[in-house]
Amino acid sequence: MHGLKLSNGTDFNRRRQTRQVHDQFYQYNPRENLPHAVDWRSRGYVTSVKDQGECASCYAFATAAALETYYKRKTGMLIDLSPQNIIDCTWSLGNNGCSGGFITKVFEYVAMNGITTESKYPYASIARHQCGCKKENAVVITRGYYRILPGDELALKSAVAKFGPVVVGISGYQNGFKFYKSGVYADPECKTPNHAVLVVGYGTDPRYGDYWIIKNSWGARWGTNGYGYMARNRGNACHIATMASFPI
Repeated sequence: MHGLKLSNGTDFNRRRQTRQVHDQFYQYNPRENLPHAVDWRSRGYVTSVKDQGECASCYAFATAAALETYYKRKTGMLIDLSPQNIIDCTWSLGNNGCSGGFITKVFEYVAMNGITTESKYPYASIARHQCGCKKENAVVITRGYYRILPGDELALKSAVAKFGPVVVGISGYQNGFKFYKSGVYADPECKTPNHAVLVVGYGTDPRYGDYWIIKNSWGARWGTNGYGYMARNRGNACHIATMASFPI
């Protein structure tokens, strides 16, 4: 199931209700010294791996996970936020429930309406056409989001190091990715981005080279306890920096 929708880059500011949403490109500053390796899991900023089940809701899980880290950085508290809130409540922004959605539209929704916790709005693995969350129940409201210039892996590295995990769209429905278990993944057959995951860090392996650490939403049995390692600095492998954004 392809849960990530592609944007043509022109619709980010189309809907603006009563609150101005911050939406800008994030750029890497060549003067900044970035750490050689980052892993937000080891800092206690990442919640447990989730399983989206049969609902094509990767866009909701990846963005909720990014917002969890955002909230931790702001408050010092790590909580599970509600992907179901996103699935049920972003139809008007162009998302399609269990048939996929736009990463940036989720961040736009959260800037305008906020998002509640998993305990208050638990995951059902179905899409409801009626939003069950009121704004007064929101625990996280952001100013908006940054986007990475398409293909700019240095900007992605900088954002992960300085701000935290970043939501990315990857080409993730090749068999090699579906059945990935370990190692640094790079597939020359990667095509259009169709799956959203969360980059939670990066590093370098002496054997496999530079990598990104990704958190998937296919349960802990996928990859290495639900996480994977994808090639970094190999020409934007599997489009990992093509559709990247994070909340602010």
